Amino acid sequence: MDSDEQFTVVDHAIDTLREAIRSGQFEPGSRLVIADIGKRLSISSGAVREAIRRLTGEGLVEIVPHRGASVRKVTGTDVAEIFELREAIEGLAARLAARRMDADGRARLRAILADLDRHDVDDDAENYLIANQAFHQLIYSIAANDRVRTLAMQLILPLYQLRLPHRMAGDAREVAHLEHHAIAATLMVGDEDAAAAAMMRHIRSSGANLRAAVELLEAPRKRRRAPRSAPRQEDTPSPPKDDAQSD
Repeated sequence: MDSDEQFTVVDHAIDTLREAIRSGQFEPGSRLVIADIGKRLSISSGAVREAIRRLTGEGLVEIVPHRGASVRKVTGTDVAEIFELREAIEGLAARLAARRMDADGRARLRAILADLDRHDVDDDAENYLIANQAFHQLIYSIAANDRVRTLAMQLILPLYQLRLPHRMAGDAREVAHLEHHAIAATLMVGDEDAAAAAMMRHIRSSGANLRAAVELLEAPRKRRRAPRSAPRQEDTPSPPKDDAQSD
């Protein structure tokens, strides 16, 4: 197998594993057994190892001593750190998109806003989440900066496995919906400063919402792991007194 063919095989393995993690086929914490994956994809163990190595760099996989590779669990702290970075990157993307907005971009933005409006009215959280992703993807496209797009996508990848459509339900979705329209309005008129500020507010709000959802899921696990406290002195029953001590 030459180097170009090997590169193609590894890329195929990365794409397949990434989608399996994103879709929930491999759940957070589940082991990635090299032999099983190689057999499933009909590729060599070396190609699987390289794919896992790269996915580790993307934050989707972690190597645990004496256990091997497993799908990384995203914590509330992970979410906070990711969204702090996203705030800067997505703000820049919005600024660039406002600078480079044209008639075609405005038409595409209106179409996605229409999708968001429809899913909001239908109370369709799952499809609203998909349209939300398309909204941000369009901004990366109009921004026309490949490095910004790459950084933004690397930050988003670990979040896909969470699959929490309820974060786009009820009040949280209404807030996000208003923020999407506010961002779009600044993009339409090419106001770079306002677009960046509106996007950063949106990312900050979304991050707080998602972190709260993740920490709510973490709470039962933390309670199960918490060590039992030693009984306090006053809670420890005294030995019964015998007759000789009763005086």
